[in-house]
Amino acid sequence: MPADSSVRRVTWRSADIVRTFGIGVLFLFAWRFFWMVHSALFLALLAVLIAIIIHVPAKFLARWIPFKAAFPLVLVSFIGGIAFLLFKMIPQIVTQGTELATALPNTLDQAAAWYKARTGQPPSPEMAESVNRQMSQFTARFLPLAFNAISTVLGSVAIIVLAAFLAAQPDVYRNLVLGLVSPESRPRWERLYEEAGTNLRAWVIGKACTMAGIGIVTWVGLTLLKVPGALALGGFAALMEFIPNFGPTIAAIPAVAAGFTVKPVTALYVAAFYFLLQQVQNAITVPLVEKRAVNIPPAALLVWQLMLTIGFGVLALFVATPLLAVLVVAVRILYLEPKEERQQWDRREGLAPVEPGAAEAEPQG
Repeated sequence: MPADSSVRRVTWRSADIVRTFGIGVLFLFAWRFFWMVHSALFLALLAVLIAIIIHVPAKFLARWIPFKAAFPLVLVSFIGGIAFLLFKMIPQIVTQGTELATALPNTLDQAAAWYKARTGQPPSPEMAESVNRQMSQFTARFLPLAFNAISTVLGSVAIIVLAAFLAAQPDVYRNLVLGLVSPESRPRWERLYEEAGTNLRAWVIGKACTMAGIGIVTWVGLTLLKVPGALALGGFAALMEFIPNFGPTIAAIPAVAAGFTVKPVTALYVAAFYFLLQQVQNAITVPLVEKRAVNIPPAALLVWQLMLTIGFGVLALFVATPLLAVLVVAVRILYLEPKEERQQWDRREGLAPVEPGAAEAEPQG
């Protein structure tokens, strides 16, 4: 072995062990804290999205009237619209659940007769017993689920209040967030704030227009099919449109159940109507809204939604896409771009500087 060669040994000092242990404990504490408050964080993100819905039209009206007058006008219109939908939806949900529970036995008998007329054979007793059991469990849980949904909506008043504060003075909260960052990192965080805000605004405006369109089309379609509670089901479909991939399927379940209260054929028509509507959504709304805001393949977005739903519950479905839009921008600006800049800087330092006059120097022979 050459005399000048040396073997570098990596040793752990007591300070390194303490530092590593401290980092591990800090990570576990941060994860435990996030697990305790993740619902509050998701609700805060929902409040941000609602604040965008309120702030954008108020800013638009501010071209003609002062913002201090435009903001209350938009806020009152927003709250009034929600109150009107609740006033129309809650009685219909209760009535529809009662009608479904009372008319279900006759509906199942009609379905069995329709199946026998088409196939020439009665349904098997095992299948009939299984359907009766499943539908009985569904009707037993329908009203409690409806009232839980209503209480959740009524409990969301705090979210609307928070959204109103955020929409009234967004620059105050922007300066508060940027004030927590060191001055040398502030330009990068300003870029993150602006680009994430642009993506969220594009996504929210597109989603709001899509939700309104889906709600109106669903209401008209179910009214033509003479399904009871068409307005309530249209409002529910508009709300579920906020959830990509899973929302239309969730919205179709109570509509098909309501169709069964009329006749089994109506339930089939309702299912076909929702299927066609979902195909139109996938062909138009997903490319125009989801891809522009997040620019993530649909399969990756679906995996992301499943991960958040399994880990944090149904509430995570409502914020999965906007949260991913923010994370994509944050990773690019705060991690990928600085990494590329460091690599370029290292390549520059790898080029040895040429000493002035070294090229002219010639070896003495």
